[in-house]
This record gives sequence, C-alpha cells and structure tokens, in this order.
Amino acid sequence: MPRNAKQLADAMEEMWARAEREGRDLAADERSQMEVLIDAAKQQHSIEQQIKQMDPGAPLAGLMNGGGGGGGWGEAQALRGGPGDVFVASKGYQLIRDPGSRPQSFSSGLIEVSNVPLERKGTLLETGVGGPGGGLVPPAYQPGVVSKLFEPLGVADVFAQSQTTGSQIRYVVEGTATNAAAGVAEAGSKPESTIAMSEVVEPVKKIATWLPISDELLEDGPSVQSYLNGRLSLFVNLEEERQLLRGAGTNELVGLFGRSGINTYTKAAGDDNATGLAKVLANTAGSSYLQPDTIILHPTNWLNTRLLRDGTGGTVGQFLGGGPFTGAYGNAGAPGLFGQQLWNTRVVLSTHVGAGTALVGNFGQAAHLWRRGGVSVEATNSHSDYFRFNLTAIRAEERLGLGVYRPVAFTEVRGLS
Repeated sequence: MPRNAKQLADAMEEMWARAEREGRDLAADERSQMEVLIDAAKQQHSIEQQIKQMDPGAPLAGLMNGGGGGGGWGEAQALRGGPGDVFVASKGYQLIRDPGSRPQSFSSGLIEVSNVPLERKGTLLETGVGGPGGGLVPPAYQPGVVSKLFEPLGVADVFAQSQTTGSQIRYVVEGTATNAAAGVAEAGSKPESTIAMSEVVEPVKKIATWLPISDELLEDGPSVQSYLNGRLSLFVNLEEERQLLRGAGTNELVGLFGRSGINTYTKAAGDDNATGLAKVLANTAGSSYLQPDTIILHPTNWLNTRLLRDGTGGTVGQFLGGGPFTGAYGNAGAPGLFGQQLWNTRVVLSTHVGAGTALVGNFGQAAHLWRRGGVSVEATNSHSDYFRFNLTAIRAEERLGLGVYRPVAFTEVRGLS
C-alpha cells in the first residue's frame, strides 16, 4: 500500500492507465482497490492538492472531481450540495446530455458523486429482483382481504323462528278432520265430527365447519381471527339456507322440497311466469286456507319474469312491472328491479331452488324454525398434534330444527322460464 498522497495518486493513475491500454473499464476488484486508495488519500487531507496538480483532462481527474477541472471531490460536494448535483455538473454527464459534443464512440467513465460509484452500464428500472425497483419502491399494500363473494342470505329470514332448549321438538298436527256439523231437528240425532291427530318429532340438527390456522398468523395478524370467525359463520349460514330448502335428512334437516305432503305444479306451456305463479298462489291458498306470503325464485327466472312486457297490436309494449325510469305504465312508486314483489307477494332470490323452479308458501304460519342457541365460534390447539406444531383449529357451528305444520301450504312450481 502506498504511504503518501503522491504514491496513492500514482497508484490510482497507473491502475486507470492500465485499464485504458487494455481498452476496458475498471474490473470489480480494481474498483474496490481504487475506493480503498481514495479513502486513504482523503484521510491524509492532501488528496485535493494532489488532484489539482494533475492534468484536468486525465481520467483520474474526471474520477475525482466529477469529470470537470478544478477542485476535488470534497470541494465538489461542498459547492454542489449533493451527489445528484455532482453528477449533473460532471463532464461525463455533459457527454450524455449533449450528443453533438461527444465522439461517435464514447464512455462517460466512472463518475464519483459520493462514496457510491455510478456507471453507465447499470440501468435503474422500476421492476427487478425483489419486487418493483428491486425492492427500492415498496408496493402500496391495502389492509384486509378481498373476499370471495357469496349470494346474499334471505331464506331463513322468512320463517317464523324461536329458541329451543331441547334436542327434539315435538308438536301435534291434525291428520284428518271431518266436519259433520248440520242442521238437526228437535230431539233429533246429532252428527258426529271426527278429528285424527298425530305427533311429529323434529330432531335438532347440527351444521358445522372448521379451519386450521398457524399460531404465528393469529399472533402477527390481529384482525385475522375476527375475519375467519366471520367467514366461518357465513359458511354455516349458507349451508343452513341450502338445508332449509334442499336438506336430505339423516345428518341434515329435511328441507321443504323433501317434505311429504307439499303440492307440486307445472306451469302450462301457454302461460308466462307471472301467470303461472298467480295460479299457484290462488291454488295454494285454496288448499291450505293460508295465503302464501313468499315466493322463493331462482335469479334467472326472476329476471325473465321482471322483463315481461305487454303486447298491443302485435308489438312489444311496456314493461309490466314498470320501466327502467318510471313505474308501471308511467305510474310512479312501482317496485324496482330488486323490489322483488310479485302479485303483492314477497320474492326471495336463491340459487338453491334451482333454475326453472320456485317454492311458494306461507312461511310465517305453516312452518317454524327453532334454534338451539346461535352460531358459536371456538378455537383450540388440542386437536390431533396441533399443540406440537403450533396450529389452532377454529370451529363454527349451530344447532337448529325445522318444523312444517301444514305441508299443503307449500307448492313446488316447475317449468318456469
């Protein structure tokens, strides 16, 4: 290692000259050695005077003072204010900025703006290894999770509901009832009416799901557990709606479509959806003596029903349920697209009924939903070997029973368009 400033400068000059003779830039080890020499020279507080004595056009002078003549590295930093100023004022940058002043083949050389050298062959891009900007430009991270969408809940809300404390619900229904009441002559025999009753037992069923998660995620993401609790509860409620309509029994509820005694009706080929459903509403009320309060309909069939138009003079006319900007036939106040009311009867949309099918009935009086508490969410690490592997099981579940007092108050409608 050279011991004085002159020797340091000579060593740097020789290193640069050797690279020029070989027609190349400084190698990586040479740059590292050059930085060591420069630091050593700065420590002796004489490097600026040594550089001023050199030829301003020499490569080393360009290295030390940013490509221009005059003062050295420390002076350039002090006069120009920062590395960016040094770089812009350098002779190498002038060659880059002014194409007319540079030869056909040129190199700006190494431009020292601080203790970090910048070279012409290092292109700084926003994209790179480690993310945008090679990790220099952090992404804008939005908190939370973008959830997968599920259809809105609504089927369970149309049932009459109450709480139960047992594992079974028992109620008595009339099997047959014969009304023999009639006019009777004085001292005449009175006709006998008969009523046959039967007991119905509805078991309380359980709907549950669970999800394993690491303890680290629960600790490092404070909102993760509440998010998972909400999602698991939603999954339970979605399954509840499916079982209320299509449950197959055994470990599931017996859904309304699977109940013995409900009516079935197939829409006539010449009827549109609205006409067919009007007939079902009337027939169901006539057979059960309960006016239906709800139509559960597939979204596709509801849209086709909502877009029905009248025909005047063989042409397609106005929307029967009201146009997109006004009410029906210009009358304000008619239900909108999602007002979901047909023949003054509430319409609930659900894909569980199936396309082409609807369920019409009185859900408030002819059926009942009992809940054994609400949806509960619990977490434990005692499952299997979860304690050993720092895992936690989060479980959501509920218990409920479905009673159908009057099956004839419900009608399955088929053949809708």
